[in-house]
Amino acid sequence: MAEKAEIEVIIGPDGEVRLETRGLRGQACVDETKDLLPALGGRIRSREKTREYYQQETKTGRTTSRRR
Repeated sequence: MAEKAEIEVIIGPDGEVRLETRGLRGQACVDETKDLLPALGGRIRSREKTREYYQQETKTGRTTSRRR
């Protein structure tokens, strides 16, 4: 069974938004969250890479389809 991927959105009392991921490795964590923070009205001030970032990338179940 594949590991469950989670994105936790934390909004502080000062309005600061923080995203924390679990179950996403490598560049997948950046790819999966790149549109989320701007959609929440924020901008990226800093990014902390966790141990998972440096592990082998996991494939997400996310797919896109194109119509022709």
